[in-house]
Amino acid sequence: MRRRLYLMRHGAVSYFAPDGRPVVEDEVGLNEVGRAQAEATRDVLAGVTFDRVLTSSLPRTLETAQIVAPEAKIEEWPDLRELRGARLSEIPFERLEEEFVHAFRGVVPLDKRFLGGEAIGELFDRVLPALQRLLADET
Repeated sequence: MRRRLYLMRHGAVSYFAPDGRPVVEDEVGLNEVGRAQAEATRDVLAGVTFDRVLTSSLPRTLETAQIVAPEAKIEEWPDLRELRGARLSEIPFERLEEEFVHAFRGVVPLDKRFLGGEAIGELFDRVLPALQRLLADET
C-alpha cells in the first residue's frame, strides 16, 4: 500500500513576551504570523484528504493542525514533541542568541544538549520509535 506522509512544523511563535521575558515553552501558541502561515498552508493543501493528523501535545502544534485540517480528528502523540531545551530563563540574556539560534551548526554529536536540556540522541530515542509505530500501523 502506498502512503504519503506530510511532515510540517508549527507556524511562527513568540517565545518571548513583549518585555523580553521568556514565555513558558509548553504554553506558547501561534502568533499572528504563525496563524497566517497555517492558513496559507491550508490553502496550498486544500485538495489533500488527510486520513490522519498527528501532532505533539504542544498548543502551537494543535493550533496549526486545527487551522490546516479543520475537519480532521487530531491525534496527540507526545513523543513527537520538539527537542526540549532547559528553561530559557536560566540562560543569561547575553548568551541567548548564541545558545538558541546557533545551537546546531555543522555536524551535531548525539550527546549535544539543546540549551542544556534534551540531547539529540535522546530526541532520536523518543521520536524514531513513534515514527516506526506510525509506519507499521496500516489503518
